[in-house]
Amino acid sequence: MQKQKAFVIGDLHGCYDELQQLLEHWNRDEEMLVFLGDYIDRGPKSLQVVQCVMKLQNQYDDVIALKGNHEDMFLDWMNSEQVERFLRNGGVQTLDSMIEQSETFDEGSYTAFRAIIEEEFDEELRFMKQLPHFHEWGDYFFVHAGIDVNKELADQTKEDYLWVREPFHAGCNRSGKTIIFGHTPVQRLHEDERDEAWFSECETKIGIDGGAVFGGPLIGLKVALDGEPEVIVVNIEDEV
Repeated sequence: MQKQKAFVIGDLHGCYDELQQLLEHWNRDEEMLVFLGDYIDRGPKSLQVVQCVMKLQNQYDDVIALKGNHEDMFLDWMNSEQVERFLRNGGVQTLDSMIEQSETFDEGSYTAFRAIIEEEFDEELRFMKQLPHFHEWGDYFFVHAGIDVNKELADQTKEDYLWVREPFHAGCNRSGKTIIFGHTPVQRLHEDERDEAWFSECETKIGIDGGAVFGGPLIGLKVALDGEPEVIVVNIEDEV
C-alpha cells in the first residue's frame, strides 16, 4: 500500500554525519524516504553516504534513491570519460573515501584506482548505475535538478533531469506536478541568499539543496498527499 507521506532529503555530498542527524526526523512507519541524488564528491565521507543509502534501500521497501549529476560524473570517470570534470568537482574527495593511496593520485594511477574500485566496490557501482532519474508520487515529481519547462515530461532527457538550472527555476511549470529538486543550492535561488528551502512564486517548484557541503544546512522536506510541506533542517554550524 502506497504511503501518504514522504520525507525528502536534498544533496548530501559526503555529509554522512549530518545525514544521520537528519534521519532521526524520518518516521519509518508513516513516511516514504526519498533521496534526490548527489551522494558523493566534495565532502569527506562519500563512500559512507552511498553505503548508508544502499543499506536503507535493502531494509525498507519504500526508500527511493535518485541519481544526481555527481554520480553520473563518477560513472563517466570510471569509463575514462570526462576525467577532469569529475576531479575538479570534488571527485578527489570521493576517491579519498574509497582508496587510502589516493593522496598519491596522478594520471598514471587512474587505471589502477579503477581496478581497485571495480573489485572492492562492485555493489556500490551497480547501485549507482541503476539509480533512476525521477520518481512520481501523486501530484509530486521528485528529480535531482529539474526539468526543461519547454518540453513535456515524456520528452525530458538525462541532461535535463541531472543538469538543468535555467530556465527551469524561472520558467512556467506546466507539468501539472509539484517538482521537488536539489542540485542548485538554495542560496543561489533566494535573492537575499537565505539558507532556507526555496518555494517558487507559483508554489509548484521546491528546491532543497541547502549547500550542506559548503557550510549551509542539510535540508529535509516532509510532504503529504493531502497536506502542507514541512521543512526540516540540520544546521551544520550549530552542530559542530
